[in-house]
Amino acid sequence: MKEHYVYIHLNPKTNEIFYVGKGKGHRKSSKTGRNRKWNEYVQKLNGQFKILVLQNNLTEIEALELEKKIIRKIDWHYDDLTTNVTDSFPDLEDAPTIQIVFGEVNQSTKSNEYIPKFRFQNLSDSEIISTLLDFPNELKIKKLSAEFEQVCEYFHENWDELEEIDEDIFFDIEGVIDTIEDLLTEYKSSEKNNLTDFITDLKREKIEIEIIQEDNPKGKQKEFLINLLKWIENVVEK
Repeated sequence: MKEHYVYIHLNPKTNEIFYVGKGKGHRKSSKTGRNRKWNEYVQKLNGQFKILVLQNNLTEIEALELEKKIIRKIDWHYDDLTTNVTDSFPDLEDAPTIQIVFGEVNQSTKSNEYIPKFRFQNLSDSEIISTLLDFPNELKIKKLSAEFEQVCEYFHENWDELEEIDEDIFFDIEGVIDTIEDLLTEYKSSEKNNLTDFITDLKREKIEIEIIQEDNPKGKQKEFLINLLKWIENVVEK
């Protein structure tokens, strides 16, 4: 049944997002069954918080997937530190709120005189919702992720043998793979149509691979690097 929804809790004064959740019925407004960080934050708000439903009429699986996407977007692209236990761990001990600061702080200005700017402070509820639900790169990056996973199947299937050939080169290769995976995650969740920036970052990994190749990798290490380099070149050329 499509009775689930995804919601966010915000600081009512700043529109800072401090929680992303999924649920049904009255879960969005419930104060019971919350984690310690959530309770600490809401206590600092004197029990008052703002609720926005991002999307409703979802199955539980759809709600779970959207919840993950929103949390990932916040973690990668915003300074909001959510109280979701499994994703973000803000330090709420020393500050009355978690601040989202944009721009440079004048060094001559004392910290207690500085007035921070909050990401969503001047946006309407509908603008906040549309921003959080906007994933302009998602389809393209999803396709590239599938291609990248195919290339990396060889690496995972031959893990032990690749490591035995040359451990240092193996760890260098693994570092490139991890970086590309992070780039795919970052740009997939971006609210900006910035695939050009993704290509620029991918070109840097191409340089890293060429540096690794200067160490004369052998056998399957060499073969994998050639295939990975071909994939990057194809993406860049497109």
